[in-house]
Amino acid sequence: VLGNAYVSLFFAGGQSPGSARRALAAYAQAERVDTAAAANPDLHLNRATLLQYLERFQAALEGLSRAAELAPGWDEPRKRHGSLLEFLSRLCGLLANKGKLRGKRRRGLAGPVPLPLLGPLGGAGGPRPSSIPALHP
Repeated sequence: VLGNAYVSLFFAGGQSPGSARRALAAYAQAERVDTAAAANPDLHLNRATLLQYLERFQAALEGLSRAAELAPGWDEPRKRHGSLLEFLSRLCGLLANKGKLRGKRRRGLAGPVPLPLLGPLGGAGGPRPSSIPALHP
């Protein structure tokens, strides 16, 4: 419940990194403390939703898979898993085609991204982005 409250705060309060960290910590604590919570598909689905917004796609895919395992009759985790895989597939295609941009425009966008534009990914100790080919279901 606490994790869900922080997720709600994350989305309602401007997507604060602090709310996201607190939500993930609350979900982890719930799993450690209560074995019933670890077997709750809602916990895994809600955490995966947050991880997807944080662009931590590998962990999101794992959470969606776990939710689908725990609730075989529930279609939502499988739908979201398929949607995320489709999104990542389209993203890989765009990256391979360099967004279908040509020449000067592509060269202008191909340079390194300034650290301030990376938000929480640019700071020390923050999560690091994974390459798209390194992600797997």
